[in-house]
Amino acid sequence: MESEQPDSLEGWVAIRPDVFSETEKSRLRFLVAWNEVEGKFAVTCHSQSRGQRRSAGGESGAQGSWAALYRPEELRWIHRQLATSCSALEPCFPVLPELRAPGLWGLLFPGRSLAEGPEAGAGLETACRQLERYLDVAAELCGRRILLESVFPTDSDGEYFENLTEFRRKSLEQRVSRGRENLREILHQHRAAKDMVTLKTIYQEEDEAYNELVNAATQFYQYLLQPFRDMREFASLCKQEVLKSLEFDELGPRRIQSLEKDAEEWSRRMQEAVCSIQDITVDYFKETVKALAGKCVQSKA
Repeated sequence: MESEQPDSLEGWVAIRPDVFSETEKSRLRFLVAWNEVEGKFAVTCHSQSRGQRRSAGGESGAQGSWAALYRPEELRWIHRQLATSCSALEPCFPVLPELRAPGLWGLLFPGRSLAEGPEAGAGLETACRQLERYLDVAAELCGRRILLESVFPTDSDGEYFENLTEFRRKSLEQRVSRGRENLREILHQHRAAKDMVTLKTIYQEEDEAYNELVNAATQFYQYLLQPFRDMREFASLCKQEVLKSLEFDELGPRRIQSLEKDAEEWSRRMQEAVCSIQDITVDYFKETVKALAGKCVQSKA
């Protein structure tokens, strides 16, 4: 049974390393009110960073705003989600008034589904102020981004997941950088060698580091070459099909002119791919030859 390659990315999802970092320092201002028509709490949030408040010309910076409607049970569910990321938030959620069950009058007049009791309006007003304070505390304990994504969810998966192609390229490039730095550190150890035994060990480590750098550079530049190789082959095949059609098919003057333009276009794309392949190949040899030259210089020193 053929074993799967260890570097295969199939079935994996790449998460951005700074997905929950607070890159922007901004103040969140929450406003909560009872919506009579919907029978829900209206939650609104405004955000403005310090840099936006100090925009040039004295103009106020652009604000980010969000809004949503929630029933009490939905707010409790959001609270449970936030509490999983910060247990200190657990006792902070306020007690919300219970709403009347939507009976016949509730169906006819949905805006009248207020809290029970003669002081329903005052109770809802108090609950709104308590929810505002709760959201301020949640922003401080859980962080701006987690709170906004919980209260105002979006489908912006791109903010959390990296493109696997880009992730693969970055990983290979970082491996080349680490190999280059490792070889440089070993080469600097030549000056500290005081006897032949130490120097022999350094030479062995140097050979291993150089081979590792060459292998990493080979994989990285092969990865960079592959799209241009594919384009070269694809453009060549398309050009051949166009030339066959021009040679064997019975075509009108306009069709012939169109196919000739297509042949020129595929020739241009194929030539661009060839030039890119040559440039990447030159960069690869620069990388490996430079490392080998440094290795030889230290060996002669």
